[in-house]
Amino acid sequence: MRQLGFIKTWAVSGIMLMASVLAAQTQDLFEPVMTVNDRVITRYEYNQRVLFLQLLNQPGDLTEVGMQGLIDERLQIEAAEAVGLELTPEQIAAGMTTFAAQANLSAEEFITAIGQAGVEAQTFRDFVEAGQTWRELIRAKYGPQTRITEAEIDRAIAAGLAPGGPVRVLLSEIVLPTNGGVEGGDAMALARRLQAEIKTETGFGNAARRYSIGPTALTNGRLDWQPIAALPASTGASLRAMKVGTISEPFAAPGAVVLYFLRGIGQEGEEAATTKSVDFAQFLVPQDGNTASELARLRADVDTCDSLYAAARGFPEDRLTRQTLSEGQVPGDIGKVLATLDANEVDTSLTRGGFQVFLMLCSRTPTSEVPPSREEVRTRLVNARLVGQAELFLSELRAEAIIRTP
Repeated sequence: MRQLGFIKTWAVSGIMLMASVLAAQTQDLFEPVMTVNDRVITRYEYNQRVLFLQLLNQPGDLTEVGMQGLIDERLQIEAAEAVGLELTPEQIAAGMTTFAAQANLSAEEFITAIGQAGVEAQTFRDFVEAGQTWRELIRAKYGPQTRITEAEIDRAIAAGLAPGGPVRVLLSEIVLPTNGGVEGGDAMALARRLQAEIKTETGFGNAARRYSIGPTALTNGRLDWQPIAALPASTGASLRAMKVGTISEPFAAPGAVVLYFLRGIGQEGEEAATTKSVDFAQFLVPQDGNTASELARLRADVDTCDSLYAAARGFPEDRLTRQTLSEGQVPGDIGKVLATLDANEVDTSLTRGGFQVFLMLCSRTPTSEVPPSREEVRTRLVNARLVGQAELFLSELRAEAIIRTP
């Protein structure tokens, strides 16, 4: 997660959601809205959780996701207390630090950032504590009896992909309101038209900036990696069947229709096992009275890196360079600009010795590094098995619980 982009998204998200939260606050904030066995969920906790999820760019129906999360956490904490498991303040603080680090922030900076949008530090603490406690409980309950055989490791290595944990997706989104305010007045019709017309990630990003009412419209609709299990079941099932680089069917959500562009799909932990090579081109345009018109010509004539060769015909050879480097090898100023571009997008903000740089990203390609060791494969298989055990245990807790609205 990029710090600046995240903070900007939080700020916009908070503003968009505060009206609904404030409306709810006209009621008794501490009245119970749900009881899980003997544990109460108050309206205040619920409002805080929904707002917190909004700031984290959590997809789906947040009214449903927020309540289900609080219900599950009551059950998880109750199960941990039943066996005497309780985290120390130091463990919780460490968990908060780790969570905040995902946004390149310290825990204190993270708390300040979410506080500006109305989320209390205790909400963040409770969220982290519940997740940590559940993980510790699952490790203690199932870890000692989880055995991975050498044959299972051999099969995973032979298959070329050892399960690394829950499936996650990298998405961009377009959120269209169903209560009016969209082109033509019919959100579903517009969504289907966009689905049929858009062919590239760049096109999807342009449409997100133009049409989407979601906070991610400011960043071309881009969301960060997220567990596919966090999405509604029907949405997750559809995304699993999609190819990377394609657009989903429109999904109906409360008050909105949502389109997704699938930028990536994989398992937790896979990013660390890959790097990316970056293919990019630079064409140097002299800084003189014709610079603006020449840049305009290039933008009009060039739609891929390959078409740059024709545009550069007749110019000195050193005007056009094309390189494929690992991300770590790309010069810093160029790397920062490339990080903001999609394939075949252009930037002209850089200069080089009297020239304006027409910089174009051709592609990014994952490059496999050293394959995981047997112990790494064993750990991944254990984690995958524990995830399955956790899901089964939680479903049992739900089935046995008394969950009611007061």
